[in-house]
Amino acid sequence: MPTFAVSILVQSCVEQELITLLEEYVTDHKVQLIDDVLNQRTRHLTVMLEDLYHAHNISAVIRTCDCFGIQDLYIAQKLHDYEVNPNIVRGASKWVNLEKYVRSEDSPARCIKDLKKKGYRIVGTTPDHNSASVHELDISQKTALIFGTELRGLSNHAKEEADELIHIPMYGFTESFNISVSAALILNELVARLKGSDVHWQLSDKEKRELKLAWYQRIVKRSDIHIKNYLDQSERKP
Repeated sequence: MPTFAVSILVQSCVEQELITLLEEYVTDHKVQLIDDVLNQRTRHLTVMLEDLYHAHNISAVIRTCDCFGIQDLYIAQKLHDYEVNPNIVRGASKWVNLEKYVRSEDSPARCIKDLKKKGYRIVGTTPDHNSASVHELDISQKTALIFGTELRGLSNHAKEEADELIHIPMYGFTESFNISVSAALILNELVARLKGSDVHWQLSDKEKRELKLAWYQRIVKRSDIHIKNYLDQSERKP
């Protein structure tokens, strides 16, 4: 067996051992709930936020991503700092991976570039009715949805880098929805379609295992001490 295959196997065994260790401190109900949630999680769809300046909007989108099973949320701040609002996020930040880009002029550009490297098709959201409707969006390929700032929407760079622009059909006088509402409406539509398709959208066994271990570490008190003691004992064994 090649060396890299052996190291992957060893890593998998260690992860599983640590999961078994920490699972002793998790209720049966929570164990089942985490397994059920992991089976509904996806990275086929992901969300990127471009320089939002209202912290409560970002926190609301985190909560929305968790509710719809979106595992990764990319936050690229150009001009504004961001901190989680615990009153809005309601603990969702424990379950969603936040990929934060340090505030800088080129953060959004770097984020988009990284998403493309990961094989994502970039889809920008806009109130412009000349763009395609969300109902027409092809989601057979991995898709990253970008939401722009509250007042100006997507930057020109994001629009230029996007493979496609989409809008939510509206029938009133108001031009657009709030960012978090837009995210919820679009994800509701796309996740429902994704689950009804033949696209392989679920996480791999490896991804599920990594997330389960990370989640157990967050919910088990003094998990770091449990793991350290276990690893120390393992090293002492002949």
